[in-house]
Amino acid sequence: MILREARDYVRMAYDVMVQTVDTREIGKTLAIPSEYWQRDWINEETSLEVQRREDVEDCDRNQSGYDLRSAKGLRIQSKFRSSALHLENTRRNSQKNQGAASSSGHVAYSLGECDVFCFTRPNGEYNTTDTWEILAIPAAALEDPKNPGFIRRSIPKSLERQWIGRAKEVLEGLEAQR
Repeated sequence: MILREARDYVRMAYDVMVQTVDTREIGKTLAIPSEYWQRDWINEETSLEVQRREDVEDCDRNQSGYDLRSAKGLRIQSKFRSSALHLENTRRNSQKNQGAASSSGHVAYSLGECDVFCFTRPNGEYNTTDTWEILAIPAAALEDPKNPGFIRRSIPKSLERQWIGRAKEVLEGLEAQR
């Protein structure tokens, strides 16, 4: 009988993902840890006090909308992205999501589900957070001009560049508006 902890197998799999630079699987694996890292970064580097959303039983099972929330109610959708910034998610193609679905079956976020999107950018380093950065973009700045009322499914580099290095400013500015 094999007697190992599940976390041992998680570590083995993670090490292989990093060695093979499997960014898709690394991103899935680090999505929730990134939420905790963003919480800590925001709490240490800004004037905000945020907590990770833990009310899963009180919300839909897809955990739509946001992952972190400030004491004043700022809703933050957390993402881990090592390359292109995409925002499609896998939700049911329901009445509620009409007009949001793409041909791939993925669904765009609705404007108003969150106040800001925060992207963890690992800058090629997955085993330590020393090089990780946060890119914060207000949800309003991401409204899709071709699909009003919904967030873009991907963010062009030209739009992304406008927000680089401004996470503290963006978060504190949005918090001040509450």
